[in-house]
Amino acid sequence: MRYVLDTTAFSAIMRRDKYLLTFLKEYRPGDIATVPPVVAEIHYGIKRLDNFSKKYLLLQSERDRLLSIIKVLPWLPESSEYFGSIKADLESRGKIIDDFDIAIAAIAISHKYGVITDNMDHFRRINGLESKNWK
Repeated sequence: MRYVLDTTAFSAIMRRDKYLLTFLKEYRPGDIATVPPVVAEIHYGIKRLDNFSKKYLLLQSERDRLLSIIKVLPWLPESSEYFGSIKADLESRGKIIDDFDIAIAAIAISHKYGVITDNMDHFRRINGLESKNWK
């Protein structure tokens, strides 16, 4: 199975979380990707910092390094259909989650990927999505 890193996983890689790095050794590099909503959330998190701080510069550099080696899957027409179906299903069950999490799942499903996350509470609510926690 191939997997998309959600924002919690991408952030953990940026921090070089040893548990996630060990977990990812089980996969080939091409089996791990991310998606535009994750990239957007990472950009947002970095932009909230002081642009001249050491932390800002380090995180920006690490983000750029990772994006040079991790594929970013595009939003497909099918992703829009999955997004609408997932959101409607979650609302009907009273289990709504953040739209960015729905978008991450929709893009992953449309590419036949699962999701690696530390937010299992949200992602396990989505029918048809395989999700794993690295911890």
